[in-house]
Amino acid sequence: MTLSQPPLTKPVLQLLQNQLSSLILSAIPVATDQSLTEQYLLSRLGLKLTMDTELNPDLQRYQQHFVLYHLLYRLQTEWLITGEGFLSIGLAKVTLLTTDSPASHELAEQNDNSSRREYYTNWQNFYAMSEQLLDDYLQQFWQRYSKGEVNTALLSAEQAQQCLQLNPCFTLTELKKAYRRQALLLHPDRASGDAKKFRQIQQAYQQLLKACR
Repeated sequence: MTLSQPPLTKPVLQLLQNQLSSLILSAIPVATDQSLTEQYLLSRLGLKLTMDTELNPDLQRYQQHFVLYHLLYRLQTEWLITGEGFLSIGLAKVTLLTTDSPASHELAEQNDNSSRREYYTNWQNFYAMSEQLLDDYLQQFWQRYSKGEVNTALLSAEQAQQCLQLNPCFTLTELKKAYRRQALLLHPDRASGDAKKFRQIQQAYQQLLKACR
């Protein structure tokens, strides 16, 4: 398999695209402010990938995320051609707008973030992602997300460890796992999310990460 080939066959991708299309059209009316989250779409689509090598959970989630967004951009192109509507694709949610709405025209002119479209339609990016690279990307994303919102007052080492539910003699691997677990649990897009606590674990993680290096 070359790096330009998808991890799923064309018939399977088409089947998933059809399921995703039905899911979106049945869940959100056109031209409303209602959106569907990435978490909801993945849970309803039941996307599973079988790879030749064992992958860690974060990389597995990334690959599911990539396939989902690849299918979303395929749908966006198809629906613009058929006039079904404009599928606005955000970082963690999608919204369906009528093609004659002002918002859809503005987003279409911007190509709904063309760089993101190019990324998710190129399968080489799917295969190029490694555990280390993903870890770096996640750190950059959370830093941008919480920029300017984190309390500038430093936490004590004990407070930071308690925030991430770590023992005093934690390893770097344990720190990363604890952070990812808490970040996924508390992310504001989730039902269990808490924006304030999310920013706190971000701050705790950055402080402990610096101490480990």
